Amino acid sequence: MSGFRVVFNKEFTDNFRDRRTLLSSFSVAILGPIFFVGVMVFVLERSLGDQQISFAVVGAQHAPGLMSFLEKQNTQINSVQAEEPRKLVTQGAYKIVLVIGPDYGERYARGNVNTLILIHDSSEISSTRRHLSQLRGYIHQYSRTIGTLRLWLRGLDPAISNPISTQELDVASPAARALMILSSLPYFLVLVIFMGGFYLAIDTTAGEREHGSLEPLLAQPVDRAQLVFGKITTTAVFGMMSLLVFLGSLYLSVPFVPFERIGMALEIGVAQLINVFVISVPLIFFAAALLTVVASFAKSYKEAQTYLTIVVLVPTLPLILAQLMNLETTLAIMFVPSLSQANLMADLIKGEGASVINALTSMVSTSGYAALLTWVAVSLYRRERILG
Repeated sequence: MSGFRVVFNKEFTDNFRDRRTLLSSFSVAILGPIFFVGVMVFVLERSLGDQQISFAVVGAQHAPGLMSFLEKQNTQINSVQAEEPRKLVTQGAYKIVLVIGPDYGERYARGNVNTLILIHDSSEISSTRRHLSQLRGYIHQYSRTIGTLRLWLRGLDPAISNPISTQELDVASPAARALMILSSLPYFLVLVIFMGGFYLAIDTTAGEREHGSLEPLLAQPVDRAQLVFGKITTTAVFGMMSLLVFLGSLYLSVPFVPFERIGMALEIGVAQLINVFVISVPLIFFAAALLTVVASFAKSYKEAQTYLTIVVLVPTLPLILAQLMNLETTLAIMFVPSLSQANLMADLIKGEGASVINALTSMVSTSGYAALLTWVAVSLYRRERILG
C-alpha cells in the first residue's frame, strides 16, 4: 500500500470516528440552509404576507368620501379622538395614524389642496413601512381620481396634467428576481467548503504537533510529498462531504419558502446542484491546501484555530466587494478563487447556465492555485523545523 493511501486512510478513519470533528465540520452544512429558509419564511410572512393595513384616523368625520374609499381596500380603520395624535404612535397604541384637519371639507368643496398627516415610527423594524407605503398609495389613488373628475367637469382632458408617462418592462426571470433575496447563498457555499475541512486541517497539522505524533509519523519511510498529499486529500474529502450535505439540505429546504406569494419562483434541480458541485471541486482542494499550509505554521491547536478563523474570512472578501461594486460575470473574475465559483453558482441558480469558457477558466485557475499551495505545503514538510 502506498504512503499516500496509508496516510489518507489513517487521517480519514481517525477524524471520521471523532464525533466532535464530524459535528463541527458538518454543522454549518446541515443547519445553514435550514436556518436560511427559516429566516426567509419569517421575512416573507412578516413583510410580504396578505395582511390588512391597520391604522388609526383622527378626524375621519371630516372626509367621508376618503374614508369610504379606504374601507373598500384591504384596510382596518380605527376612528379615534386625540388632541395629541403623536402620542398614539410613541406610546405604542397604533403603528400608523392618519390625521385629517377640520377644514378638510371646506377646502375640498372650494377645490383647494388638502394636506393629510401620516404619523409613524420609521425606526421600528416591522411591516409598518410596507403598510405606510400602501396607505400612501391608496390616498394618492383617491386624490388622482378626484383630480381627474374635476378636470372632466371643467371640460378639460385629464391627460394634460400628465404629459409624460413611463412603462416598465422587467426582463428578469422569476428565478433571477428570487436570487436577489438569495444573494447570501454564495457566502454559505464558500463558508461550508472551508468549514468542512477546518478542524481536520488543524488535527492533521498543529494537532499532531501538539500531541507529539508528528515526529513519529515523519520518521516513517513515507515520502513527504505523499504524506502531504494524503493530508490535503483527506481535508478535501471532508470539504466535499460538507458541500454535498449542504446541497442536499438546500434541495430539501428551498421548496418550503413561499416565493409564489410574491410572484417569484425558484426551482433548484438535481442537475443544477451537480453542476455547482463540479464547479466547486477545485475550490475544495484550494481550501484544503490553504488551510493545511496556514495550520502548519501553528504550534498548538488553539493557535491554529486563531489563524484559520482569519483565513476563512479572506475568501468572502471578494464576494462582498463584488456585491458592493455590482460586478458582472466576466472572464477576468474567473481567475479569482471563491468569487468565480460564486458567480457561476448564481448563473446556474438563475437558470441561465454557466459559460463553458468561464467554467473551465475558473476550474483551471483555481486548480493551479491549489497545486501551488500544495507545493508550498510539501516544501514546509521537507524542512526539519516543521517539528518545532
